[in-house]
Amino acid sequence: MTKENFHESPIEKEEEISINVAEIFQAIKSHFILILAISVTFAALGAVYSLTIPNEYVSTVKLLPEIDSKSAGSNLGGLKSLAGLAGVDLGSGSGVDVVRPEIYPSVLQSTPFLQEALKSNIYVQKRKKWLSVYDYLITSPELPPIQLFGAKSDELKKDENPTILPKEGLSPELIKLNKKELAGIINLKKRISAETDKKNGMVTISVKLTDPVAAATLISFTQNYLTKYVTNYRTEKARKELNFLQDRHEESRKTYDNALSRLSAYKDQHRNTFLQVAKDQEKKMQYEVDLAFNIYSSISTQMADAAVKIQRETPVFKVLEPAQISLEKSEPKRSIITIGFLFFGLFISLVIVFFKTINLKQVLSSK
Repeated sequence: MTKENFHESPIEKEEEISINVAEIFQAIKSHFILILAISVTFAALGAVYSLTIPNEYVSTVKLLPEIDSKSAGSNLGGLKSLAGLAGVDLGSGSGVDVVRPEIYPSVLQSTPFLQEALKSNIYVQKRKKWLSVYDYLITSPELPPIQLFGAKSDELKKDENPTILPKEGLSPELIKLNKKELAGIINLKKRISAETDKKNGMVTISVKLTDPVAAATLISFTQNYLTKYVTNYRTEKARKELNFLQDRHEESRKTYDNALSRLSAYKDQHRNTFLQVAKDQEKKMQYEVDLAFNIYSSISTQMADAAVKIQRETPVFKVLEPAQISLEKSEPKRSIITIGFLFFGLFISLVIVFFKTINLKQVLSSK
């Protein structure tokens, strides 16, 4: 490198802009009132904005569901033993509960649940009466201390003409929502949440509403819905089997009663008959009675087994932390919002002072 590279020319020294800390403090001191006014104004705006947000209360419940990890061969019982005697191995493969806790949050975010939740009733402490969740969120929502913007009820009232659907050809499971119902579902979906701890399977359900008692009431409904949903899912097959056996049990009982009545009537009619034909006919009818009784008895046993199976498949939910009525609001943090606006106003004021103090023409001409 040459010697000239280590020395700056006089022109470069003139174009160099030095930062003087004393001048910065002098500029801030001279514009202190402006900085203070802008910062206080933004802080006031932040305070007003925080009052446009209604208070929210969170209620939480923690559940420890039963995770059924069972052997598929254990359900075969005696059939597996008989198959072993015949030289057939049915195996002892393991079966795992298909209703894992990981899907519980999806259940509580599904449209069928949210529709049921909108229809449920909650007690609103501030109004001292029971309201449906739909009315509480859509028809007459809780208003913040200061309302700057109009409610959306006028927009929702425009949906007076429902969509016309054909009466036939559609699936019965098709869900049709109007604007108000859709708005309620979207609102409620943000207020109900669930998390699953993958390590221990614990499920945490949270509900956030603008009334603490209403939040606790809604989380109780959510807990009951989830436990019933999982129970019905786990026991659905066993219940269908029990219903089938009950129908067959009634049919087999009638068959047995009819066969026994025919046998009794035949014996009464042929009491003094010694013909071999009559005896053979009586044996045949007795065989029908025995067969009908065996079927009736077998179905009765299977019914008892099915009832036990339903009880065995019913899951257990242990409540680790029951729902509580929140005494303190969870949001908004009005002090944090006000302080945030204050610092933002301070930053804006410093930028204004900077551009008021610096000589932009000199900077631009130096370039």
